[in-house]
Amino acid sequence: MKLVRTTTAFVLPFLFAAGVALLAAPASAQHHAMSGKVDYEPDPGGGDNDTPEGCVGVTNKVTINGAATAFSPSTITVAVGQPVCWTWNTGATSHNIKSDDGSFTTGQPASQNTFQRTFTTPGTYGYYCQVHGSPTGGMRGTVIVQGEGDPGEGESGPGTLSIDPGAYTVDEGGQASITVTRTGGTDGKVTVKIATGTGSAAKGKDYLPKTATLTWNSGDGDSNTLVVTIKQDTAIEPDETFPVTLSKVTGGATLGTSSATVTIRDDDGCPSALAAPSGLNASGQSGREIHLGWAPDPMRTTAVHVERRGDDGGSFREIAVVPAGRGDYVDAELPSGAAFQYRLRAESDAGLSDYSEIAAAATDGAIGACAGGAHALCLGDGRFEATMKFRRADGEPLRSALRSDTPAGTRAGLFAFAPNDDAQLMLKVSDGCAENGHFWVQLAAVTDAELTVSVRDTQTGRTWAFYNPAGRVAGAVRDVDAFGTCP
Repeated sequence: MKLVRTTTAFVLPFLFAAGVALLAAPASAQHHAMSGKVDYEPDPGGGDNDTPEGCVGVTNKVTINGAATAFSPSTITVAVGQPVCWTWNTGATSHNIKSDDGSFTTGQPASQNTFQRTFTTPGTYGYYCQVHGSPTGGMRGTVIVQGEGDPGEGESGPGTLSIDPGAYTVDEGGQASITVTRTGGTDGKVTVKIATGTGSAAKGKDYLPKTATLTWNSGDGDSNTLVVTIKQDTAIEPDETFPVTLSKVTGGATLGTSSATVTIRDDDGCPSALAAPSGLNASGQSGREIHLGWAPDPMRTTAVHVERRGDDGGSFREIAVVPAGRGDYVDAELPSGAAFQYRLRAESDAGLSDYSEIAAAATDGAIGACAGGAHALCLGDGRFEATMKFRRADGEPLRSALRSDTPAGTRAGLFAFAPNDDAQLMLKVSDGCAENGHFWVQLAAVTDAELTVSVRDTQTGRTWAFYNPAGRVAGAVRDVDAFGTCP
C-alpha cells in the first residue's frame, strides 16, 4: 500500500464534521496533492502496436522489480530496428515512462503495464518515471541504439561514453577508482572531460579534487579510469558524498550515464546501530499470495528476516530470510480471504536491527455481496465491504467494531467500540478511476487502540488491509493505490 499518514488532533464530538471535511476533498485535488502536480500525458504515445502481454518473447526487456524505484537494467543496448519492451506489476506502487525528448510515454502512472517501442534511428535515448524520477535524476533509464553491424565485432560509430557503475563507496584513507566505458562503437579518436564536483564531502578536507581528460584512440574499446584520493581524518561524522561527472565529449561520441556518486564511509568512533528496514508495504496479489516491498540497504545489511502473524493478534514467527540487495518477497500458499501482518529485521555482521513498522495485507476473499449487519459497512453503493477489529488494552481479545449509521449513506461510514459510544474511526472508499485507475481508501481515527481494518471489493475479492499498533493515534490516512480493480 502507498499510504500517506497525517497526524490529526480531532476532538471526539467533532469526528464526523472533521472527517467529512477531510474525506470530501475533490478527487482531482487529492490526486494532485499526492503526485506533486506532475502533468501526466493522458494516453500512451510513441509505442508499437500489438505489444505482447508481459513482453513475452521479446529479447530486450526492462522490468521494475517489486517495490524498487529503478529500471532493470537501467541501460540497455539494442540494434536499429529491435524493439525494447517495458513491463511491471508492482502491486501497490504506480509507475510510468516518459522519454527525455517527449517522443514516447506510457501515459498515466499505473501499478501494472506493458509498453513496447521499436527504435529506428541510432542514438542514446533517456527516459524516466514521472512519479519517482526526472530528466536529471531519480528513477531513470537509457536505451542505446547502435547502427547496423554485429555488436562486439566491427561495431560502427564513435560509441557511447558512460560512468559504470553509477555509485561508489570507499573508506577514509582509500581511493575511489571511477570507471568510464566506451560501448556501441570504436571508430575514431574520442575524448571526454571527467571531474569531481561539490557535495556534502569537503574538497581538500575529505578528498582531493581532480579533473582529467580521458582519451580513446580509434579501435580502442577498453575502459578508462579516474582515481580519486580519499583523505583520512579522526572526526566522528556521518557518511559524506561528492559527485563525479562527464562533460565536453569530442569525436562524435555520445554520453550515456554521465554522473556517479561517491560515498565516503566514516571509520572513526563506534559504528552506528543497524537501522531497521524502511518503507515496508504489503498488498494482496491473489487468493494465495501477498507481496511485500521495502527499501533495501545492501551497504550494511547481509540479510533481511521476514516475520508474519495472523490478524488475531497472536505471535509473529519468521517465514523467510531474504539476501542483501533484494527489496521484495512474495508470501505464497496462503489461505484465501485471510489478513496477515508483517514486520522485518535487518541482519549484519554486527547482529540484528530493531523491528520495522508493521504492515498489513490480505489475500483475495470471496466474490459476493456485502453482508452488512451490525459489524460491516457497505460502501460505494454496496461494492465494498468494510470491517474493523480493535483491542484497547494488552491481554484483551480482539473484538469487532460496530457499524454506525451516518448521513453520508454509502459514501462513508463510522465505526464505534460499543453501542451508543462515540465514533472512533471514519472510513470512505472513493472512485479515483478517472484520476489514476484505482479506487482510493481514506480513513480518519481518533483512538490509540490497536486497530485492524479490512475493505473487500465484492466484485473481485481483492482486499485492502490496514493495521495501527496500540499507543499510536492512526490520525488520517489516504491510500490512492488501494484497489487497481476499475471499473
